[in-house]
Amino acid sequence: MEGGAEEACYNARAMIAPSPSQRRLPARCHVLIVEDDVDQCGELAACFSRSNLGVRMAYDGASALRQAAQHLPRVVLLDFNLPDMTGLELAKQLRTILPSAAFIMMSGQIDGLSERTLQEVGIAVFVNKPVPLGPLRKAVRKLLDSPRLGRDGPRPGKKGWFSTGLGGRGR
Repeated sequence: MEGGAEEACYNARAMIAPSPSQRRLPARCHVLIVEDDVDQCGELAACFSRSNLGVRMAYDGASALRQAAQHLPRVVLLDFNLPDMTGLELAKQLRTILPSAAFIMMSGQIDGLSERTLQEVGIAVFVNKPVPLGPLRKAVRKLLDSPRLGRDGPRPGKKGWFSTGLGGRGR
């Protein structure tokens, strides 16, 4: 495992040291969780690891960018409020590194967020906090099984995940 307190890896499979030829290629993972609440981030990582998904964690935007470039996750769970930038700012930067990844935005506050804004950045799913782990795990599995990984999102004028919501407190 590499990195410091801001980066960690969970994987249900046994950890085996890569050969020198494997070190040149990014170590792919299924899910990158970007959440500044260390306990919540660990809980999410443990939940996905129990489902045999490779998971990376980052507690701020800068470490998320490093993790994304190094591990090329297929799904990214983003907290909206991070210490060094917003989840939307991070999503825009991550989109250049991960053009085909699916993004899930998590937040307890949705002030200033609109479905249109999320669509423009390519956020496939919005999750209200507190995050319901069962439905979230199903949403991630659905995105991983999709050949487009949720990049299509809802069509303009149609209700998407943001409008219908996924878990958390009612609005």
